Amino acid sequence: MKNLFLHEVHERAGANFIEVRDQQIPADYGDIRAELDATTKNVALLDRSYLGKIAVKGQDALDLLNRISTNDLQYLAVGTMCDTVFASPKGRLIDYCRVINSGDDLILIGSFFHVNHLIEWINRFIILEDVQVTDVSADYSWLTLIGPHSKMFLGQLTNKTITDNEEAIWLDIKGKNFPVLKNVSFKYPAYNFFFKNTDAWSIISALLDHLDSFKGQLIGDTAFQIIRVESGMPDWGTEITQDYNPHEARLTQAVSFTKGCYTGQEVIARLDTYDKVQKYLMIVELSEKLSQMPPLEVFIDEEQVGHLTSYTYNPVTGKSLGLAYIKKMYTTENDLYVEVHTEKSKIPAKLRIPPQAYI
Repeated sequence: MKNLFLHEVHERAGANFIEVRDQQIPADYGDIRAELDATTKNVALLDRSYLGKIAVKGQDALDLLNRISTNDLQYLAVGTMCDTVFASPKGRLIDYCRVINSGDDLILIGSFFHVNHLIEWINRFIILEDVQVTDVSADYSWLTLIGPHSKMFLGQLTNKTITDNEEAIWLDIKGKNFPVLKNVSFKYPAYNFFFKNTDAWSIISALLDHLDSFKGQLIGDTAFQIIRVESGMPDWGTEITQDYNPHEARLTQAVSFTKGCYTGQEVIARLDTYDKVQKYLMIVELSEKLSQMPPLEVFIDEEQVGHLTSYTYNPVTGKSLGLAYIKKMYTTENDLYVEVHTEKSKIPAKLRIPPQAYI
């Protein structure tokens, strides 16, 4: 079992750990309500360094990634980031990634703990290109700052006003220079800190000192999963699988509909042009807690209309929430009533359009 590079930091902060896919990560820090309050009312810091990372380098690296993923990476400047999707020829999801141009190479932050599937996928397309693909998961930290006061937190850290349109902010902490990258996946303002583990100790010390003075909070995976579901954010293995395409997962902010050919483009473009999308990801608000975990079927009367893929319970609001892929005709309005079927019961629920819906 692997520990995060900053495991000792979380241990000293009083983290309770859980094992997820051979990684030991913080579940919480003893008070989940305080963590959720920090996320919704102030600012919180989350360590998601367990996500897999790939370095792609070589003369043809940018051109290759541009040809095999959905977004237009051709003009990705040094020190900036964009989201992109790796799709199969049938337009199905291989992975959803953040691409960072570090100058020396392109770093992909995947949606999963491991990167073997993505490395194998990229290597399929390397024939004569000057491209090298390396797993660098253990070399970098990836932290998320989230909450309504995130911009204020960064402003005080940088001694300047942070505007909404700034997608990359460069920080210098104790001589360590690294980017802070805007994250639009959550219902609250959020930013990602990306830095080398060789610089991690001095950076995390400064960040925690500032978090403490700001009366912010470290949060673990339990709070993250609640905020993720409330934000309608898909995750690898539940919503990001080869059963679905970028339209259905509401990831079209990571798709360029104007650039040249890329793997899966014909299908993805046709779905858009001819309005052929069959389902969309929706938030499901259940009337009671689930005793059986997803996947579960969702019905309207006797018609099966979708599949529940994720579930969580928010102890602050008392709400049981899930994510589900629902037939398109039922995804155009909020508060449409459905039932989630378990082996023993039929639980009334209602549908909500995710706050970050890109359709």
